[in-house]
Amino acid sequence: MRLNAVFAAGLIASSLHVVAAQPSFTTVAECDLAGPDSRLSLLRGHPLSDAHVYKIRQEQETRFLYADADASFGSRVDWQCVPTGKGANVFVITGEFSSNYQQGILFFRDTNDRRIHRVEFAERNRPRWVLSGSKGPQVIFENAGYESAHKYLIYGPADAYLETDELPLPATAQGESLIELKPYP
Repeated sequence: MRLNAVFAAGLIASSLHVVAAQPSFTTVAECDLAGPDSRLSLLRGHPLSDAHVYKIRQEQETRFLYADADASFGSRVDWQCVPTGKGANVFVITGEFSSNYQQGILFFRDTNDRRIHRVEFAERNRPRWVLSGSKGPQVIFENAGYESAHKYLIYGPADAYLETDELPLPATAQGESLIELKPYP
């Protein structure tokens, strides 16, 4: 009986040591969407091979990038803080998470309700442009997977989705802009 108690105590102590030794999350990118109260930080931790678990932090709140640690475990993750004009930015994060497609999120601050929102997407390739306009920021893909007969696929706020054959032209007189994203590695 005494041997079992010693074994159990040793197992508990070694388990606590493993938990304590796990690497913490570190900040890999930051983006001010529209001032310091809307700063987002992308955190990475728990590496396994070439993949990590990702979290997003705003002010004092930190949460997984997706629903939980498993869904937020990704590889080939890239991010861009994209200026959209008038002191505003969007934060685009893409990578290989829990599907056969590139998944990602475009974070933006809504000027009306002053809250941070997210536009989620999943496609065979990474996005090529961001359209900043009256409908809120939209992320645009060239249709490389041919799931649709249309040339461009557009994701926007409130689960908006559009397939089109013409790249949207921004209404520059209304302050809209089409921003080409930097090439992905």
